[in-house]
Amino acid sequence: MARIKFTAGRVSGFKCPDDATQAFLWCDEVPGLAVRATPGSKRNRYIFQAKVNKQTRRITIGDVSVYSIDDAKKEARQLQTMIDQGDDPREVKADKAAAKAAAAAIKKAQETRETLTVSSAWVNYLDYQKDKMQHAHIERGKRWGARHLIDHENLSQAGGEPKKRGKGLKAQGVLYPLLQMRMVDIKANVLKEWQRKEAQTRANNTRQGFEMFRAFWRWCASQPEYSAVIDPQAVESKDLRDEIPSRKSKQFDVLQRAHLPGWFAAVRSLNPVISAYLQALLLTGARREEMAGITWQDVDFQWSSIWVKDKVHEEGRKIPLTPYLANLITALPRRNQWVFSSMSAANGRIAEPRIPHNRALSIAGLPPVTLHGLRRTFASLAEWVEMPRGIVAQIMGHAPSATAERHYINRPLELLAVWHGKYETWILQEAGIKFTPGKAGLRAITAT
Repeated sequence: MARIKFTAGRVSGFKCPDDATQAFLWCDEVPGLAVRATPGSKRNRYIFQAKVNKQTRRITIGDVSVYSIDDAKKEARQLQTMIDQGDDPREVKADKAAAKAAAAAIKKAQETRETLTVSSAWVNYLDYQKDKMQHAHIERGKRWGARHLIDHENLSQAGGEPKKRGKGLKAQGVLYPLLQMRMVDIKANVLKEWQRKEAQTRANNTRQGFEMFRAFWRWCASQPEYSAVIDPQAVESKDLRDEIPSRKSKQFDVLQRAHLPGWFAAVRSLNPVISAYLQALLLTGARREEMAGITWQDVDFQWSSIWVKDKVHEEGRKIPLTPYLANLITALPRRNQWVFSSMSAANGRIAEPRIPHNRALSIAGLPPVTLHGLRRTFASLAEWVEMPRGIVAQIMGHAPSATAERHYINRPLELLAVWHGKYETWILQEAGIKFTPGKAGLRAITAT
């Protein structure tokens, strides 16, 4: 293996013969240092070759256009020194690269820790839940419903935009202040102060907002990109949980038996669509959006049934169409697909019946009752006709609790109709309404 003195001309002009796969130009001054050339390559490279643990190892130093001859010699001597000390240069190089990568990762993590905001993680959290909502194979209780998603969006909104219903601007959601903070700054004491401040004006929203934030924070703790940044125990502090506003139910948020005459008289004086809708809530115990979302296709006058979109069961539930309710629906104008239609609403159906209902309560001199209170009223007054609790739950769309209810009992519509009819008849008697059942059916009414 001939060795020659390295000069700039010899190094840059060295070429590999066409009939060889590679060629080496060895340095006479530093053992193991050479210039390596390959056929067709315009760039020669300095290499260093030596015995490491009795095996020949070849290490690339770098391009001849980058390294000067003196620099290449210096690097070769350093490599030989490592070998003399019992180190493998390749392992030393790999260790340095790993250390450099680790340092870069630590620096990046620190930068992320200092800049990552709650809002960015919140957006990813909602996107994660939206994706789960698209997969029908996931159990209903393990993925969000549309209403639950809207609640999260409302409680985290910035506010200041015009309301879609009514006048004025949207209020800022209780979670919005937390979303503007860095994730690293979320501590138990911060959440405690936030909770105290918000609970002064909107305690129920604050309680609901904290429950949402706690679920979100626990999700963050399970995600690699957030788990190293956050304090998972921030939402688990006992002192913090003691500050959560209590879930208070309204004392009078249900109609009593004695309220029925005044309530029906006032409600029946309202707009026919609003009137029928409110009476339907009381007579069926349906949720407000379930009843508002009923279409004409969901109503079967022949078999006296209504198909209700359900928040518990994916396919919904079928409930009896009682005679008086059938009569109310028959009289409604058939202006579009919705049973409880509205010409002024953007989506064509009843939007905000709460306001006229409150007006009716005021006219009747009754205490405040929410639309959900009418659902509670159904469950409460059903006991007057001794309606079995299982039938009440099935009509209202409650998830079955007992094993027998969940897996073995499937009551036919006819059985539900027997008890539901008794309930409606008793309600009308108590309200002082004289009603003679007739054959119900759809009839077109011209909108005015």
